[in-house]
Amino acid sequence: MREIKTVTILGANGAMGAGSAGVIAAFGSAKVHMLARDVEKAKQGIEAAVGSVKTDTIRSRMIPGSYDADLEKAVSESDWVFELVAESYEVKEPINARIAKARRPGTIVSTVSSGLSIARLAKAFDEDGQKYYYGTHFFNPPYKMILCELVTHAGNDKKITKELGEYLDKVLGRAVVYTNDTPAFAGNRIGFQLMNECAQFAETYSDKGGIALLDEIMSGYTGRAMAPLATADFVGLDVHKAIVDNIYDNTKDAAHSTFKLPSYMQKLIDEGKLGMKSGGGLTKVTKTADGKKEKFVYNIKTGSYDPYPKFDIAFIKQARAMIKESNYKGAMEVVKTATGFEADLARYFISRYISYSLSLVGEVVETKENTDGAMGFGFNWVPASAFVDFLGGPKDTIKLIEAAKLPVPKLLSDAKPNKRFYELGDKLDARSLFKG
Repeated sequence: MREIKTVTILGANGAMGAGSAGVIAAFGSAKVHMLARDVEKAKQGIEAAVGSVKTDTIRSRMIPGSYDADLEKAVSESDWVFELVAESYEVKEPINARIAKARRPGTIVSTVSSGLSIARLAKAFDEDGQKYYYGTHFFNPPYKMILCELVTHAGNDKKITKELGEYLDKVLGRAVVYTNDTPAFAGNRIGFQLMNECAQFAETYSDKGGIALLDEIMSGYTGRAMAPLATADFVGLDVHKAIVDNIYDNTKDAAHSTFKLPSYMQKLIDEGKLGMKSGGGLTKVTKTADGKKEKFVYNIKTGSYDPYPKFDIAFIKQARAMIKESNYKGAMEVVKTATGFEADLARYFISRYISYSLSLVGEVVETKENTDGAMGFGFNWVPASAFVDFLGGPKDTIKLIEAAKLPVPKLLSDAKPNKRFYELGDKLDARSLFKG
């Protein structure tokens, strides 16, 4: 296994930089050069790193520094240079040029990116540097979200990839998912597909409950910690736009049209209503004079905020009751057999999620276990393969997908009957992700 004793973190004062540094110092026992625009910001990053892992023992291993004064020296003595600066080529490429000059042969360099081309970023380096250049897409906050998408490009060496994967897994405790260098990689490609198509359907059904209705239909009983549009509000509508625009512009798969940003989301972004971080977006929470919280939801038709509605949808109540009794297959049987447009929508989106996840095997990842890991560990969503088993197996799932008029992935068509389809059960018990 690769030994990593000294690490340089670039972007040490950001949430991801500080959080990742905390994990590396705590679990990897590495000396960490914490670099930011100035030393004061780097010191703030050290405090955030200590806070993220809730132990002061790592403080002595962290050295504050600035890009101007300390980058070249820190890089020259590092086994791993982990760059977490702003998500743009204009910021990352000049930093890479400096790293390339200071880096010694055999040093790993990696970037946190949710969708930039790793091959393009690797071009700043010579042949040895390209061999050791990766995407290491940690999820936020790193201490709690253990997924790491390890993104490879054509210039990588498989032996080094294996060593780095083992280090991330066995030393840093990451759930490592291997992905190819494709737009948004695995987790965001699948997750934002569902989120954005739900946003599109919210507009279609704006007179029946819109945003709140879609989140109710795709709430915890469908196997997710947070409903899709609540997730978009949480990550920020500007971030959501950047990810779906990137996928829409750079892919042409069967779900291409579902990545087009709805016009009402663009309107909210233009008005600075970006979600939770700006005090409101798709939803907003206010406090009354007596301190009581009130939740509101954006009305797509009127552009105003309405009180968040309560729904009484019979099949959802039945499914949740089944989940409370730990009868997960029973809950999915309720979903499969329920009538009404809400049940039709639930079946459509569950089918879409499974169909799209499994369709990316071969292009984005090599095995379905990688997409399953991305969604289970990165989004806290029940992985597609586990859904297949809860729905009664490949044959029943194919019927559901065909009824939704969606493409049936070859993996499902070729699956052996009476054999468990989900193979990550020893690492992630998918039942824990259903919410009753």
